Amino acid sequence: MHLPLRLVASVLVALIALVTVLVLLSIPGSSGQRMAVPAFFPPGPLWSQIDSAASTLQLVVMNPASGPGTTYDRAYGTVVRTAQKRGITVVGYVDTNYGARGLSAVESDVDHYYSWYHVNGIFFDRASTDCRLATARTSYYAALHAYVKAKGGAARTIFNPGKQTNECYLADADVLLTFEGSETQYANGYSAPRWVANYSPSHFWHVIYGASSASAMTRAVELSKHRRAGYVYVTPDALPTPYDTLPTGRYWSTELGELR
Repeated sequence: MHLPLRLVASVLVALIALVTVLVLLSIPGSSGQRMAVPAFFPPGPLWSQIDSAASTLQLVVMNPASGPGTTYDRAYGTVVRTAQKRGITVVGYVDTNYGARGLSAVESDVDHYYSWYHVNGIFFDRASTDCRLATARTSYYAALHAYVKAKGGAARTIFNPGKQTNECYLADADVLLTFEGSETQYANGYSAPRWVANYSPSHFWHVIYGASSASAMTRAVELSKHRRAGYVYVTPDALPTPYDTLPTGRYWSTELGELR
């Protein structure tokens, strides 16, 4: 018995559509890749620019003074609340000095961010890659992860070692910033370990600076999709302070479009 040609054609079309969907779902950018920004600049127009991109820009790191500072800043309180109302996750910057900074000092910074700004989590910078400081219940980074989670709410934890890290840290963080460097380094020198492919792209964030043109930015974003980064940020700004501005004009609109 032979199937009618019309039915065969319909089945083939359905199969092609299914394969297309599966392929798209395997690409982070087409299944929810979002922008995450280190917003190391004061309240003002740049925060308004962040708010206007809320449909694509999902996560922001606030950093008043290489940490929360010594007192509450009303202007920061205002921009944080505004961003949160737009659906943006705001986390506070805290330095850990690769695990050498005292837990009490780090936890004090966490407390200030939560009591002053009611943040949605914490970005732990200069994180170690040493598994002896992770995974065990009483270890340094496991303790910090638990401390933030106990605050309630979204309580997102992000670790930034400034380079590729070890799989052990996924037990202690919601997101790992596994690349932070120049566009040249990203294009020519990045290689993820095999274990990254075993996890959802939502666990990984890539930050690429020094992408001087819109075309260089577009290439970096496309690479980030294939490299399974659920969060990405590309900027033309460069060292020594690549996070004190935001891209503008066609560069900015194109980057947002690449992530939609």
